[in-house]
Amino acid sequence: MSRTNSAAAIVLLSALLLSACTDIPPYRTQLLEASAVDCPTAKLARREKCGHVTPEIVKGSDAYEMHVVEFDDQGWLYPDRPASATQPAETPSGQIEHVMKRLRQLLDDGDDLSIIVFVHGWKHDADVDDSNVDIFRHLLQTFAGDELYQASHGGKRRKVVGIYVAWRGASWPGKDSGPVMDLSFWGRKEAARRVSVGSARELFARMRAMQRYYNATPAGENKALGPQNEQSVNRPRIRTLMIGHSFGALILFAATSGPLTEVLSAQDDLPGTDGGYDPAERIADMIVLVNPAFEAVRYEPLFAVADRYKPRTYQPPLLVSITSTADWATGMAFPAGRAVYTVFERPASSDAQSVAMNHTPGHIDHYLTHRLHGPRSAADGASSIETPASTDDATCHGWKSTLRAAEQTGASDSQNIASITVRNKSLEVVQSEKFLTEWRKPSGLLASGWTRNFCGGDHLEVVNHPEMPGTDNSNALVWNIETDGEVMKDHDDIMNPNFIDFLRQLYGDVALPQVGR
Repeated sequence: MSRTNSAAAIVLLSALLLSACTDIPPYRTQLLEASAVDCPTAKLARREKCGHVTPEIVKGSDAYEMHVVEFDDQGWLYPDRPASATQPAETPSGQIEHVMKRLRQLLDDGDDLSIIVFVHGWKHDADVDDSNVDIFRHLLQTFAGDELYQASHGGKRRKVVGIYVAWRGASWPGKDSGPVMDLSFWGRKEAARRVSVGSARELFARMRAMQRYYNATPAGENKALGPQNEQSVNRPRIRTLMIGHSFGALILFAATSGPLTEVLSAQDDLPGTDGGYDPAERIADMIVLVNPAFEAVRYEPLFAVADRYKPRTYQPPLLVSITSTADWATGMAFPAGRAVYTVFERPASSDAQSVAMNHTPGHIDHYLTHRLHGPRSAADGASSIETPASTDDATCHGWKSTLRAAEQTGASDSQNIASITVRNKSLEVVQSEKFLTEWRKPSGLLASGWTRNFCGGDHLEVVNHPEMPGTDNSNALVWNIETDGEVMKDHDDIMNPNFIDFLRQLYGDVALPQVGR
């Protein structure tokens, strides 16, 4: 081994040791009934009264509740109480049971649910003031606002329930973002890998089973088989969006790639599929990986299965992975570290495998299916609230960014934000239906090479690869999107309004009347 590799290996070993040097207890140790929760919104008061509470409840026009489930470095639930002379075995935390009990209670009381799951990444945890916890609060508020549109159009408003999946992404208290914390990168990646094969799988498996049960019609039909619109007689009781960021995307992908592979390959060996496959079961309405930090060799098996899937008609994507070209952590640090980490590994088949061993899926052209561009007028788009009456976005004229409006007018002006949200959603639905009308062929599939404009100025285009004859990503169910710095300026810019507005509108496709059966 060269001196350079030896030195790098020493640095890597030091980082692994540093990343595990501090014992951090769980944060959310008080599991309360929803009716007993009264958390203030002021930061200091919230920390004092609800710093160790789950769930957090927010009431009003943008009501939601946020539950927390925490896992330790081995992927176990934290113990509810430590071992003792009278209780020799540790009792696992009841956080999973607590949130599942609450979901059942809401459903049995007649509520329909919009469940948003978020698995955080490196340098974060379940601390009440963690920036990713704040990001998730804002995200839940945004989706709760979308439910106002359904109520204003004669529909039934869903209860928005967030589940924040936490692990020890920060190696020690304080979350110093300096070079010492940066050394924890590979130690935390290994911790995320252990979490991905631990009790988190129980949480996701129980959520899938609950969705399948409550979304079944009286005749036993599973409405998870293909998207269902909000206007159908038997609309699904549960809608689920799952999001994983960075190493959190590793955890989410590990928990869902197996079931995704199963549903996408379920019809491969069945007779009568020459004309295409029936809609695949949706284990969640949509799964989103944001700047995922895991090796493309883990992505390849699902990519191959998804490439074989032959849809009969357009279906919104089951899984969307999106990576920014401005993300240095996965674009530069990740392959540099992997080059050291895999020094004793050798690819068994090809140069492509060697590249896949050391790079994330979002930084390999072979896996790209789409490119997402931020607002074309970047200088204006960075500060603009309202979409102008341009040629591309005439349908969206009058649309306003709720995130930017909240920043400029104050998030406390809930009535104004609610009014903007309802109007936005009305325009977004028209824009989405316009896209489908323009690009959907009589067969029900989208025409090859489609492009799409979103309210707010984001522009999406299909990527097809000439070196892969016969492959057309225009109707793919697994997307791997490359985007630019206007949509996400760096690894952690996951609340960029351009990104959130794109994500909301894409996720909205699962409920469009033109999409449902």
